[in-house]
Amino acid sequence: MASELSNYLANEILDWLKAGAMPTAPATVYVALFSADPTAAGTLTNEVTTTIRVAGRVGVTWGAVTSRAITNSADVDFGAAAGGASVTHFGLFDASSAGNMLGWSPLDTPRTIVAADPVVFPTGSLNVNFN
Repeated sequence: MASELSNYLANEILDWLKAGAMPTAPATVYVALFSADPTAAGTLTNEVTTTIRVAGRVGVTWGAVTSRAITNSADVDFGAAAGGASVTHFGLFDASSAGNMLGWSPLDTPRTIVAADPVVFPTGSLNVNFN
């Protein structure tokens, strides 16, 4: 399944293409989970991880870019779930709360999370690809 750029990042790239300045890459990129498609606008009302986003960084949590895609190269561990939720998408952010959504992708397999269960996405299960 293809990933999408957020409106924020798409606008920054388009500004750069017309000789504007590209923003500095964030020092940390955070993974958030969603119960529905967050859309390019970054609809945060669907975020199920409003109290925790997992910090990661390209080259540490993500593997090398291959054919316009990256995959998590380490487990992404959210810890024990505070409550139950159905998770269908994940998003990448430049802040641990609020901030700018950079992009998002549907999960290859949606998950039902039960309160107190560990929420871990094993290596290779989160894919970002722009095809």
